[in-house]
Amino acid sequence: MNWARVRDGFMPWAGLALGTTGFFLAHQIGSDATFQDCRAGSPWIVIVGTIVGLAVIGAGAWGSWGVYSASGEAPARRTIAAIGLMACALFAVGATLPFVAALIIPGCWA
Repeated sequence: MNWARVRDGFMPWAGLALGTTGFFLAHQIGSDATFQDCRAGSPWIVIVGTIVGLAVIGAGAWGSWGVYSASGEAPARRTIAAIGLMACALFAVGATLPFVAALIIPGCWA
């Protein structure tokens, strides 16, 4: 398998794929730790989940940015990369919401 070809095909989609994954991680860890399991809930778990999620979202944005900023790319690849970049911005906002909720709302609605 030619990994350079696979990587080249994935990079325009990196923002959508990794952004969704990072948002999922941050949101699930944040919401589960804040509301679902009172015994394991801690702001530190939410902080770590948010940082990991934002790092994955940033990696996806970085991959899409490489395609979007390249001058020799096809218009279709640049469009997909631009959509991935915009989606990463929305995912980053959404990933921080459980973090804010964990800081504002008391654990398990105490």
